Amino acid sequence: MVELKAIEKLMQKFANRKEQLQKLKEEGRKVFGLFCAYVPIELILAANATPVGLCGGKNDTIPVAEEDLPRNLCPLIKSSYGFKKAKTCPYFEASDIVIGETTCEGKKKMFELMERMVPMHIMHLPHMKDEDSLKIWIKEVEKLKELVEKETGNKITEEKLKEAVDKVNKLRELFYKLYELRKNKPVPIKGLDVLKIFQFTYLLEIDDTIKILEELVKELEERVKKGEGYEGKRILITGCPMVAGNNKIVELIEEVRGVVVGEESCTGTRYFENFVEGYSIEDIAKRYFKIPCACRFKNDDRIENIKRLAKELDVDGVVYYTLQYCHTFNIEGAKVEEVLKEEGIPVIRIETDYSESDKEQLKTRLEAFIEMI
Repeated sequence: MVELKAIEKLMQKFANRKEQLQKLKEEGRKVFGLFCAYVPIELILAANATPVGLCGGKNDTIPVAEEDLPRNLCPLIKSSYGFKKAKTCPYFEASDIVIGETTCEGKKKMFELMERMVPMHIMHLPHMKDEDSLKIWIKEVEKLKELVEKETGNKITEEKLKEAVDKVNKLRELFYKLYELRKNKPVPIKGLDVLKIFQFTYLLEIDDTIKILEELVKELEERVKKGEGYEGKRILITGCPMVAGNNKIVELIEEVRGVVVGEESCTGTRYFENFVEGYSIEDIAKRYFKIPCACRFKNDDRIENIKRLAKELDVDGVVYYTLQYCHTFNIEGAKVEEVLKEEGIPVIRIETDYSESDKEQLKTRLEAFIEMI
């Protein structure tokens, strides 16, 4: 098959992103660093500012983080903190302010240390899903709007907000099209390529990402027409996010004759599912409040989503992926495993970190799982 030109352009944009951010800052643009899919980027875009995801997917920065943080802590948290402490992440260094959120206890307490190194604003995410919690979240989004206006000096007008909402909804629409194309057999794109798209979407300018996705969708539609694609046992990954640099599990699955056709994670469907339906702050808040992260209490929506995705994508099995010491996703994995088994959907639970030490062991387990199904 001919290589996807859109993926080549994606890699080029990623390679040039550091210089692009420097140029934007020289022009007076404010940069907001983000950890999480819960931060409403529409507000940042509406103030003519740049949202950018932060580094946190490498093992290299963990030793410096462990000078301050306990070893038995999620590697994503340690890696992120280490990147900032070592000043080796261009996105951290470009950020005028970093937006955090109370998704888990580890991140929340890490932020108390990180705010000594960079200005921070923490959004309080209620873990319940009732109406009272929604009201709290709407107020948090309103506070974010005020902060963004103050930091940028730009008023978020109704016109600018509408433009930003439409733009981010356009991005979501393109991801929905990508999701639909992956239902085809053979699947027209490798899971590793899709993972990189999600990872780099957090890092790149939204206009660049939209152009790349538009081109990618056309290329994949051509592959589907020609019957081109990748064969193998169809796998859905669910669990912790895989931020840039953390590709180990997808690489291993596709090495042992699996093909990843879907990701129920924040580097997957949780990033793009649900449009903002309206142009008010409340409309924006409601969309983000629906994200079914495992940090939420009685998270049945997520379990139903996994069942739905497994059936819509016609998967042969599910890989439930957890980072070591991520207790929220690990504990919720027990409920997910139970439900999938009741549905007759094969599932394997994988717990790992960012090191290479368990790679051969994981490869053996995944190979056995794929042969079994």
